[in-house]
Amino acid sequence: MLLGATSLAHMGRWTFAQMPVVSITSSSTPTALPLETATPIPSPTPTTTASPTPSPEPTATPTPPPITPIAPLAPGAFALPPNRANLLLLGMDRRGIDRRGRTDTMILVSIDPEEPSVRMVSLPRDWWVRLPNGSEHKLNTAYPTGGFEFLRATLRMNLGLSVDRYAAIDFDGMRRLIDALGGVDVLVRCPLYDVFPLPDRPSMTGTLDLRTPGWYHLDGLQALWYMRSRLSTSDYHRARRQHQVLRAMFRKLRSGDWIWRIPELWPAIQQTVQTNLSLGEAVWLGMIGRRLSEDRIAHAYLHATMVSSRTLYLPPPTTGITEPMELSIYVATEATIPYLRRFLTEPITEQAWTSIELINATGNPDRGDIAEEVLAEAGFRVTRRADVPAENVPTRVIGLRGESGTERGRLLRALRLPASRFEAAPEPEATIPYRIWIGPDFDPCP
Repeated sequence: MLLGATSLAHMGRWTFAQMPVVSITSSSTPTALPLETATPIPSPTPTTTASPTPSPEPTATPTPPPITPIAPLAPGAFALPPNRANLLLLGMDRRGIDRRGRTDTMILVSIDPEEPSVRMVSLPRDWWVRLPNGSEHKLNTAYPTGGFEFLRATLRMNLGLSVDRYAAIDFDGMRRLIDALGGVDVLVRCPLYDVFPLPDRPSMTGTLDLRTPGWYHLDGLQALWYMRSRLSTSDYHRARRQHQVLRAMFRKLRSGDWIWRIPELWPAIQQTVQTNLSLGEAVWLGMIGRRLSEDRIAHAYLHATMVSSRTLYLPPPTTGITEPMELSIYVATEATIPYLRRFLTEPITEQAWTSIELINATGNPDRGDIAEEVLAEAGFRVTRRADVPAENVPTRVIGLRGESGTERGRLLRALRLPASRFEAAPEPEATIPYRIWIGPDFDPCP
């Protein structure tokens, strides 16, 4: 039986039912080998490089006195709308079924079944929080300490939010799930190069070579390392790549017959995903996905303006080490809760989008796709686009009719351009306020 919104959501929470914990089993499917070349559609090939012996970690230098940042309990707590279905997507660093791993990926998903719309916000794994047992530590330690109920209580204490459903998956499970979908297509915005150990052959390494921005088709292993790589500029960009892969998976699920096959596939899903969702709830979510437009999926990340980065020195552990342990952490600021409140409660409306025209003069259509994605994240929708031969003319923003200074600033910041790259060129018949010229100097990466 399919469950309706009223039976699944009550006061912003699911109708909660305890579910047995499902163990994640290992796969006997051969591992797809990693990417070697940066072509528009990469072809995976094996690598035979032996993994280097890791260098010893340098000893942390003690500093006076230790910082003890404590997040206030549920500061400025707010309630989500009562019709919402809220769940956590958890990515675990577990590499075996014999232990519960840390949740290095935590994404809060709030679903409005009536619009429908989805809001997704990544919670930093290094967020320093109070735990229900009275201690303090990083947010990613809550789940291995006491399971979902402990993590749920931690979020309630520190954010005032109630989340009753979750879906957790480990490295192997994510790899197998993406491979089952036939891989995913992602738009690589910033060059990325990484070397990693192969999970099934620890003595071997693989190379992820995405140094040319553009569209790539990634198999499960490649997509996993695209999401996990730490060579990007910040946790913000790592979270953005994770959202990219999730959107790509959503497109795959909706384009095929996967959603209609949820009841048939449910036993296999339970062998890959650890969840307290029931089959009826999973089918209900699938039906929402059938109606969900991709531009009604909003993304948020708690980046440097929303949390403060600090270094914390803990007392020496009782393992013979005499120096303090150095931890890089994030601490909530006065902006954190208001930002979450706005993102999670304000409506996603068509009026919020500003229509613009895009001229892609880079000679590469993929660069135009990247520009569209960057502009969409800033609230601008490209309604007219032209891809023209490459011209050695710098990127600029052209005002076609009366525009607000706030909106103009938002455009320039999104494109990482100085104020001098704006020029007013009024056109009496213009129906849109801006024309964006993308030249060979366009660089969306910090």
